[in-house]
Amino acid sequence: MTTCLVDPVLCMALFVSDTPNHADLDDATVRDTVDRTLDQLGPDECYARAAEVFGDRPEVALDRIQWARTLCTRALADA
Repeated sequence: MTTCLVDPVLCMALFVSDTPNHADLDDATVRDTVDRTLDQLGPDECYARAAEVFGDRPEVALDRIQWARTLCTRALADA
């Protein structure tokens, strides 16, 4: 298991965003997407929506959270 080097709420914000998880976003786009999602939903709603996806569609959630963690670690770990 790997450790995520960024605040988990940032990963959750990307996870619940409307960005397709096959998108290979550049770092600026990741930061903008995370900021926009947190501004729109707030941390609690990001967690609530992520929990809903994990409960309803765990097979989708696993791939998506791995994608979100990878991009957030790359884009935000040093921010």
